[in-house]
Amino acid sequence: MTDQDPLGIAGELVAEKYQIEHLVGEGGFAVVYRAKHVIWERPVAVKFFDGLSRVPNDYRETLQQQFLDEGALLTELSAQTSGIVQARDVGFYTTQDGRWVPYMVLEWLEGSPLEAILAHDQRQGLPWTETEVVGFLKRVLVPLEVAHRHGVAHRDIKPANIFVLGSAARSPDTPCKLLDFGVAKIISDHSTLSAALAKTGLSSTSFTPPYGAPEQFTRSYGATGPWTDVYALALVATEMLVGRRALDGEDLVQLGFSSANPDQRPTPRALGARISDPLEAVFAKALAVHPEQRFANAGEFLKATLAAAGEVASAGSVPPPPPASPAPPTAREAAISTPPPPSASSRESPLGIVVVLLIVLGFGTLVYSATELPGARETRRVFAPMVEDAKRLAQRIASNDPSGKPTPNEAGRTPPSTLPPPTVSPASDVPEAGPHECPWHTWRLNLPEPRTRSRTSTDPRLDAGGPETIRCMDVSEVSELDYAACSTCERPTTMGRTKTPRLSEYCASGRTPMAAPIRCVTWKQAVAFCRLRGGGLPTREELNAVGHGETPKGAVPEWTAERPRGSQSALGEFRCVVSR
Repeated sequence: MTDQDPLGIAGELVAEKYQIEHLVGEGGFAVVYRAKHVIWERPVAVKFFDGLSRVPNDYRETLQQQFLDEGALLTELSAQTSGIVQARDVGFYTTQDGRWVPYMVLEWLEGSPLEAILAHDQRQGLPWTETEVVGFLKRVLVPLEVAHRHGVAHRDIKPANIFVLGSAARSPDTPCKLLDFGVAKIISDHSTLSAALAKTGLSSTSFTPPYGAPEQFTRSYGATGPWTDVYALALVATEMLVGRRALDGEDLVQLGFSSANPDQRPTPRALGARISDPLEAVFAKALAVHPEQRFANAGEFLKATLAAAGEVASAGSVPPPPPASPAPPTAREAAISTPPPPSASSRESPLGIVVVLLIVLGFGTLVYSATELPGARETRRVFAPMVEDAKRLAQRIASNDPSGKPTPNEAGRTPPSTLPPPTVSPASDVPEAGPHECPWHTWRLNLPEPRTRSRTSTDPRLDAGGPETIRCMDVSEVSELDYAACSTCERPTTMGRTKTPRLSEYCASGRTPMAAPIRCVTWKQAVAFCRLRGGGLPTREELNAVGHGETPKGAVPEWTAERPRGSQSALGEFRCVVSR
């Protein structure tokens, strides 16, 4: 065995299908080899977690199952977004000297880790611009939000775990991949196993200190979670802007102090970078000392970043550019202003066609929706807003106003969405919710007809109805973290004061709450929690509409707005629905 082949397996055939070629990378817990799939004749990366070879035999079976679960989770996540490296296989290998080593087969990537790119940039004295960093965050936060939406936190975000495909790293069109969702965290989460490994001299630290959040240095700041990834990625982005690492320190103690020092936050402007006010405010929140003051997940971080970038774009760059000659017209302005004005006849021809089509569409829709034929009610509900939009478009065309700006009587209004439910907005498109829109982390549910409250239900939303009522259902079930955090929720009383409700003590007291769905609350406690959020539990019909109405055999059904009967289990998962 050599430094070029620490496991002594170059040339070996693993699992009868992976021909190991040569070492390509080495870290604290793992070594990565390039290999060839002998059946597909395609390159793959095989990651051997040699750090786990020293796991005591008593814990090997537990580790094996957790390792397989981790591989299955990574496969599920990578199937939903191209921004997470794809897992192809997992297994266990015994080396020639008798070491038992788990391994994972990953897709082969062509490009460079961000760590190498930033090292080159820093040697050349070339920090990234604000626009380039915003483009980078958009590429990385989208796949990270997919993981957060599934209750999975990376907990070791750093430049070495972000891979840039191709050579144009600063281009907003160059894809990035998130690597290593962390088998090391399996060990650190398992206190008994972690203690056993410590006796062998193997550290079970599941994060990299220069990119560590305060709660990773000491649990006095609370549990780790998606907000920990937010902190680490903000440190990475700050490093890109300033051209050096954001946290000061040479050892664990110094880095921990720098991470949690309230008097010196590692934001871009504090470290000398020129950055706009809106984006500096975003970084200040992402790098807050206390987790509850940060963005809760990558989706919130992305939403704030896009909003800040929009403010920068509308206000101009920072600092303001010097006076210059007028900017060339945009494609839209050129299309409107450059050609000579068309004659009346040429303008009336397309206008007439548009008007005729709008009249036919509107008249046909109105006639059909007025009947009682199958689907007429749904047509009235879905196409009514579309017809209104068509009317406003015709008015703009008739008034020769191609700008698309709202007319005076439209100001301050946001037309209702006309997309058929249920849908979930992509993580890359997280607009502010309008009066008839649902937040990005919810499904939108259309209400077909007014309904009355069931005698067995306590959900006041069932009294609501009509085409203007929109229900927004949480995509994920309420997690242990959500429920534990609500031990300090407050709600107004009839006297205008607030009080803390008594939901119940956290039912898994004695251990750190997790991002997994909470399963230890009664129906009444679930009702109380959703009421504090301004809504209620979903009906069975609403769960069916989003594909969660069927309960797998042996699983505990979700709580619904209907009061459970005596034969139903006393405990279950739940999610909330809020009417807008």
